[in-house]
Amino acid sequence: MQKIFAKYQGESGIIAFSNCERPDGTTVDPELWAPIPPARPAPIPVMTVGLAGCMTGPGRPVAGTTPTSVLATSSQDEAIIYEFQPLDGGEAVGSSGSAALEFGPGDLMPGRSYRWRARVDDIAEHVDTLSYWRPDDERSWSPWCEFSVSADALDYSGLGDVSLEALNELGPRPDRTYTIKLSRRQQRLLREGSDIGRTSSRMTRTGPRWTDPPLQLATFAATADDVADEDDGSLAKAAGDARALVDTISVKLGGPLHPKFQ
Repeated sequence: MQKIFAKYQGESGIIAFSNCERPDGTTVDPELWAPIPPARPAPIPVMTVGLAGCMTGPGRPVAGTTPTSVLATSSQDEAIIYEFQPLDGGEAVGSSGSAALEFGPGDLMPGRSYRWRARVDDIAEHVDTLSYWRPDDERSWSPWCEFSVSADALDYSGLGDVSLEALNELGPRPDRTYTIKLSRRQQRLLREGSDIGRTSSRMTRTGPRWTDPPLQLATFAATADDVADEDDGSLAKAAGDARALVDTISVKLGGPLHPKFQ
């Protein structure tokens, strides 16, 4: 094995990994036959669901929403690998390639507790150099940090293809339906500025399904503004009417008078 490593030492784009085992399956210590790069210091957890530091036990922080994040830093800004799992058991899930571990819709569930940790991504660091196999050392991982998700948090696990940004901005709960009254003029504007299809004076839709029409109306208004100078002013009026309808829908969903995505 030493001859093989020596042969390719310094070759660009070659990575060599080896694992030596005895016939009984026990692993041979690589330090006995090949040099090993020094282990990198474990990353330091600096934030757990918005709170500084790393906590375990009854004092663990509670996240009010499932889309949240955790963050660890390394001593030399190396790439970091994250791992998290439910406290009550379950398979650990790994993630790498970003500075923080961002939990998206469906990653976490309301009312459950989780733990997470991080280590330096040795593979990313040595991708263009000769690397030697090293057993996964628990000392390379940061301590486990725990957190819980509030039982009252919104459950985003069944959203599908829905804009989370719009859902949070407008404010409807994913588990509720909302009925909005629309005039004939508002129905016409909604059909012209979105793909909602048929409309009625009283429209009942789930919270997630109400996110697309305002987004599409806002896009329609922006497009109309871009070409408004080329017509007699009707497009500018249509853009204003579309934005007014977005405001109306937002307020009836419990959101702000003027959503930020307009």
